[in-house]
Amino acid sequence: MLLSFYKIVITCQAVIYKYERLPMKKADLLLHPVRMRIIQQLLMEESQTILQLAEALGDVPQATLYRHMKLMLEAQLIEVVQINKIHGQEERVYAAVKENLSISGSEAYSASQEEHMRYFSIFHANLLQQATTYLSKTSAEHYETDGFGYWNAPLHMSDEEFASFVSGINELLEQVAANKPTPERKTRLFASMMIPLLQNQQVKESNDEY
Repeated sequence: MLLSFYKIVITCQAVIYKYERLPMKKADLLLHPVRMRIIQQLLMEESQTILQLAEALGDVPQATLYRHMKLMLEAQLIEVVQINKIHGQEERVYAAVKENLSISGSEAYSASQEEHMRYFSIFHANLLQQATTYLSKTSAEHYETDGFGYWNAPLHMSDEEFASFVSGINELLEQVAANKPTPERKTRLFASMMIPLLQNQQVKESNDEY
């Protein structure tokens, strides 16, 4: 299901995290503040050199960037797609391996409460960082035209209605997921989460267990 905790990136094929059957260790590989930013940058630009990534992620020390890039290369989350020769030196160009950027649904469901809270905290922190960067560099008159906003709303749906709702959103996402960057297109981060709201009795029963 694309709209679930982390298709993180809980979204569509172009976004970062989708539920499929993959090793559990991938959660810790993907759900890391710096590595998430690297992958998002590669997804936005399709491919970049280390120098381009270092410029885009200006607050990440170069040694830290190299360390995370090496780890992601070994895990096959990213790959070298081109090698340029510049003054006798090799310059590697990196891209995200989109089909490997997934967290297993079964593994997510088997994660402990503590693990889910940690993953969710990292997810939320990444969004906060993105929003902070945008707000610090953008004046208020641009918010509406840029489409900046955040909201939540309780929705009353049966399981069947919910499945139809998610399917409809996924169809809309798939219409734009493959769009390539162009001068007239703005890059907007779409993030989603779905949190079932417990009724009072369910909350009481849950608290009674502790």
